[in-house]
Amino acid sequence: VMLGLSPVLVVYVLLSIVNQFIRRFFIRHICREHMTDEEYEHKGVFTLAVDSQIKYYKTWDHAKVLSYAVYWGIAYLFLSVLGSRFVTVFLSWLIETTQNLHISLVTGIIVAVGMVLFLLPPIPGIPIYLAGGIVLVNVGRDYFGVYASIVYACFVSLIIKLLGCCMQQKLIGGTLGSNIKVRQAVGINSEGIRAMRVILSENGFTRRKVAVLVGGPDWPVSVLCGILGLNLFPILVGTLPVALLIVPSVLSGSCAYLGSLEEDGVEKYPFADTLGAISAAFIAGTMLYFTLSAVNAVKDTLENDKETIEAIPFDEAVQEADAEAVKVSEAYHRVTIWKEVPIFMKIVLILAVLCMTTCCYMLMIFGKRCFKDYDLMYTIDEHLDGNWINLVLPLGRVALLLFVISYALLLVFETWAKVSDCLIASFGSGLTHLFSRNNFRLYKDQGQGFDGNTG
Repeated sequence: VMLGLSPVLVVYVLLSIVNQFIRRFFIRHICREHMTDEEYEHKGVFTLAVDSQIKYYKTWDHAKVLSYAVYWGIAYLFLSVLGSRFVTVFLSWLIETTQNLHISLVTGIIVAVGMVLFLLPPIPGIPIYLAGGIVLVNVGRDYFGVYASIVYACFVSLIIKLLGCCMQQKLIGGTLGSNIKVRQAVGINSEGIRAMRVILSENGFTRRKVAVLVGGPDWPVSVLCGILGLNLFPILVGTLPVALLIVPSVLSGSCAYLGSLEEDGVEKYPFADTLGAISAAFIAGTMLYFTLSAVNAVKDTLENDKETIEAIPFDEAVQEADAEAVKVSEAYHRVTIWKEVPIFMKIVLILAVLCMTTCCYMLMIFGKRCFKDYDLMYTIDEHLDGNWINLVLPLGRVALLLFVISYALLLVFETWAKVSDCLIASFGSGLTHLFSRNNFRLYKDQGQGFDGNTG
């Protein structure tokens, strides 16, 4: 709300002022019978409704809300803007680079890139399958033909998924499972993960076990299997239904590529756009079904297997790490209570939000003036004058500069909060006022210590 609707909120407040002015000085007595006593007696600048909303707004954790607004802007920029624009440039470069290579070498490159991405917790599998559908079909159509190359891309993508599960389970879960940070990242003590432990430890292939393997989050589920020391082969077999998601993902990527091919100014594969739209819809439906199946499996286990879950011992080392993380979070919150934050730091955080809001609106409203139009079948040499940075137009560079400034200001605020917390923890709570309200004020008596004593 703070990031996306801030201009609307400004207009809303201004209209409230105008409304209250007219109501108070012109029609207050005329419309007395239509007003409550509270509205009639209200003499504020804003309407009674907006005034109550502003009072509620003042109870918010402003530092947290404003920081989250910046982070939402960062997420929007990477997922909706940079993720689409620059990924298109990267894929076009990959298509151009690999089109003269042998299919076996291109397959090795796709598998290697997929393995690296699968080892990163935030990266889902769909972008990997989409890239495989584009690049492998581009090269494979000269070897196998278009349709056989799509089947080949589906097969390679499934292999990448299974190899990724192997790496996550054996390399991270099995080898690094003793590391507290890894177990903490998985959430080994959370109710959901404890329920998954019960499900994944079941013998054979139960419905809820397959639901978790296919619909659960890739990284935590596979790593958890490694931590539990489960046999690899049954886990891989239970993961095979994920092909129902891989096939439409590969088709979607393949159709995006085929739809960009032209012959004498006419689309070479006119069905590609329609098939791509159907594939995208099937992806969304499949993901929803898999996710809901996994959620329901965990929910049923939490309700019906309470005794089994309670019998699982908690990881004490992770409990201590979680408790320490809570202490750090509480200390950070204590330092960033809005009324205690120095004026300068308030300005820094507010400017961060304003810069991010301006950046996002520029990219949403003036997107075509911020970036050049670029298609999968374009080349960097021909359409960007040999430099991929030329994708960003001058207005886009201003927007990205605002993004950098916003993130830098947020880092300044967070660094101040962490340093203040560390100093308060070291010298005592008496420093709270020193680093907040008075903004590093100097003591008149230079010999006076932090606790008020000399020395």
